[in-house]
Amino acid sequence: MLKCPLPSLLVAASLGSSLLFAPAGCDEPQEEAQRTASTSAESTSDLLTGRKSQVRIDTSALDSPPDDPTSLTVLGLTAPKPATWIWQPPKRTMRKANFTVPGRDGEDQAELVINHFPEAPGNTLDANLSRWSKQFRTIDGGNPKPLISTLDADSMPVTIVELHGEYMGMGGHWHKTDHRMLMAVIDAPVGTVFIKLLGPDDTVEANRAHYMSMITGMKQAAQ
Repeated sequence: MLKCPLPSLLVAASLGSSLLFAPAGCDEPQEEAQRTASTSAESTSDLLTGRKSQVRIDTSALDSPPDDPTSLTVLGLTAPKPATWIWQPPKRTMRKANFTVPGRDGEDQAELVINHFPEAPGNTLDANLSRWSKQFRTIDGGNPKPLISTLDADSMPVTIVELHGEYMGMGGHWHKTDHRMLMAVIDAPVGTVFIKLLGPDDTVEANRAHYMSMITGMKQAAQ
């Protein structure tokens, strides 16, 4: 898969709308203060393409470990995963699944998070790319340019965004050196789904192949 650095304005112009992330709440695009009462989606409009879907899909969080430790099903999607990625209770309202991802020696954990956000004004690709880039700092003190690649998974368009550097979060009050983020933005029947892997560079690189297998192996679950 070809990866290429793009300036944020060019990325915004070429890819259209929508993305996400979080450790302090502000990192995730426009998270609602409270969980909505509905746990299903019907006739949702996708943030990337405006595509409509008429299916009814369970949007509740994965609030218990998957029965099969080598796969997960959430938001109408089924995907393979390593058994070593351990389920954790979702930490925030709009998180639909949360897993810890071990490093090479079982230390220096990364985190895998799956999110789905209702449509909201300002929840655009350009806005989120700017937000994410500001969470990282390069060795020269600037913000890194994202690496962008695209693929299809079970006929669903997927955009992969990658950032690397000193991770500061949105507030910048704490720093974590040599961190990497992989973000998959999936144009799914339920709407836009975000799958993020964030952690120490060595840990993310050690799990890159597993992460990409999860994304490329994702299927639309039978409804």
